[in-house]
Amino acid sequence: MNRRGTTLKEFLRKQLRNQEFRRAYAEEDLPATLAVRIAMLRESRGMTQGALARRLHVSQQALSLLENPAKANFTLRTLQRVAAALKKDLVVEFR
Repeated sequence: MNRRGTTLKEFLRKQLRNQEFRRAYAEEDLPATLAVRIAMLRESRGMTQGALARRLHVSQQALSLLENPAKANFTLRTLQRVAAALKKDLVVEFR
């Protein structure tokens, strides 16, 4: 809660009414969301970072960067490889 009594959630809800803000927020949120999702899928499969890294033919450190929401940077090819390694379908769509 800030000094005026508004929570971050309330502030964000108000800001997301603005179409330009909503678009910018979504652009920044997507890589972080994907990073967390990759980690969650890996863990749900009972895999370590090292095990998934071996399937992807990358180092554990490289996979760690993919799973880091603050550093996530993906190509479509990388996402395809991760999806295949996790035996998941990758769906990309425009809305």
